[in-house]
Parts: sequence; structure tokens; C-alpha cells
Amino acid sequence: MAEKNPETKMIVLTRRLKTPGVLETMSEQVPEVMEAFAEIHAKLKQRIEKLGEGDWQVVSHSHSIYNGILVVSFLISN
Repeated sequence: MAEKNPETKMIVLTRRLKTPGVLETMSEQVPEVMEAFAEIHAKLKQRIEKLGEGDWQVVSHSHSIYNGILVVSFLISN
């Protein structure tokens, strides 16, 4: 019987946060970052749907903030 090798892909999504310096305290930053992650999650769902058939699942992810831009990379597999 032939074994099916899973296909893997990488998706990288970004979202600009409010201008650096405007969010001075952690209590101001948390809601902004949570909102950004929610938008990234919605974009990820759209991208996975566009891949078509297959049961795509997130295997791993990584996130960073560079110069006010949230960068999230996802490793997905089916």
C-alpha cells in the first residue's frame, strides 16, 4: 500500500500596529496586539480556504514585532 506524504507550506502574514511611541504602556499595547492577532487569524483562515481540498492544519507558528509590524509565520500541513 502506498504511503501518502503530507504536503507542507509556509504562510507569512503581517499587520502594522499603531505608530510606535503612541502605545506607551503595556495596558495600551495588549488590546492593540490582540486585535492584530485576531485579524491575522481571519486572514489565515481565508488563505487556507484558498488552498482548496485537503485538511490543512497549523503545525507550528512564530511571531515577532519589527518596527511596529506584527509578523506571523505559520507552517501548515495536510
